[in-house]
Amino acid sequence: MKRRDEVLVGILVTVALAIGIGGTLWLARKGFGSTYPLHARFTWGAGLKNGQPVLLAGLHVGTVSEIEFNQSGWLDVTMDIEEERKIPEGTTATVAQLSLFGDKAIALTPTTPTTSMIPAGDTVPTGRATPTLDDMMFRVDSLMRGVSDVTEKIEFEFVEGGGIADMRRTMASANRLVNQLADVAAVQSRNLTQTMASVRQTLGAVDSSVVDSTLRNMRTTSENMTVLTGNLKGTMQRLDSVAAQLENGNGSAGKLLNDPALYDNARALLARMDSLMADLKRNPKKYINLKIF
Repeated sequence: MKRRDEVLVGILVTVALAIGIGGTLWLARKGFGSTYPLHARFTWGAGLKNGQPVLLAGLHVGTVSEIEFNQSGWLDVTMDIEEERKIPEGTTATVAQLSLFGDKAIALTPTTPTTSMIPAGDTVPTGRATPTLDDMMFRVDSLMRGVSDVTEKIEFEFVEGGGIADMRRTMASANRLVNQLADVAAVQSRNLTQTMASVRQTLGAVDSSVVDSTLRNMRTTSENMTVLTGNLKGTMQRLDSVAAQLENGNGSAGKLLNDPALYDNARALLARMDSLMADLKRNPKKYINLKIF
């Protein structure tokens, strides 16, 4: 009886283990359906393990089934993809971090929509891996070291080097300059106000009637100048007409100016008169015979 109980317990434990292992495999592989292999190559230190999930655009499509360590610096990874899941051409494979605890997965990312699919047994090209938590912490540490160095230099320059005192002196000088500029602006404002008041006073003292009378006188003078200009223009036109007639020989004056014979006769007459006057002066008795009783 005791022997039979032990056998029953062993059978039950074996069945429980088989159910547990089968359930684990079913959960890991999302069932016992058929799959087809795809390959990818990653660098050392990718942190991949067998059984890790394979995601296509965030959807679980397979698991990592085998990892071979390549001495040339690569990890040759085999992925079991569910038969009903097809991977489009142009898809890239990267190692993605699932949680802060170091869980990894292979992320398959399609580039463009296409009807062409990667055949079974082919290799999926790898893309740029997403930064891990360690990478981010390393970058944060580097950034913090840089910030610490800058803080130390600022402290040295401003505290130990007297930079704060120089800054305070500069601010005080700037405040004095601002006050001086404010005083200058106030003085200029007062001067401008006085100038504007003087201009208003001067403009107010001008008699509008005097201005109107002056404008009327200027208008009358302008009209008189217009009449005078017209008279002068008429006189010049008449002089031009007289000059034209003289040049053409019209009238006595024109004939006198344009007849050379008349000019010569006039000169001869004048010469004879000069000779007669000279003879009269020399021999007055010849021309004047005056007898007195």
